[in-house]
Amino acid sequence: MFAKKNRLSKTRDIQKAFTRGRGFFYPHFGVKFLATVSSSRFTVVVPNKISKSAVRRNRLKRVIREVLRLNLASLKSGDYMVLVRPAALKATPAELRQKILQGLKAAKLLV
Repeated sequence: MFAKKNRLSKTRDIQKAFTRGRGFFYPHFGVKFLATVSSSRFTVVVPNKISKSAVRRNRLKRVIREVLRLNLASLKSGDYMVLVRPAALKATPAELRQKILQGLKAAKLLV
């Protein structure tokens, strides 16, 4: 779990990141990124459309949050909104970790 300062939790902040943020989309997930001068904040969104099972949605969130938490120091500062796509459900946790890191490097958000 992220420290409180690294959570993007207020509705207005999430809406701002969603509407003004730059979008990067990959088969397993999408990222909306809004640059800020403060520390990096994150939210992970897994819609009911991906899976009706809360257990599966929460597992995807935990895997993604852990990858982001471990690489927090090397990410650009800003607000990140990670949108999970249906292909992520078929991937193993190890594959998902790898895809997230590859996607962030391709978007030049991971230095």
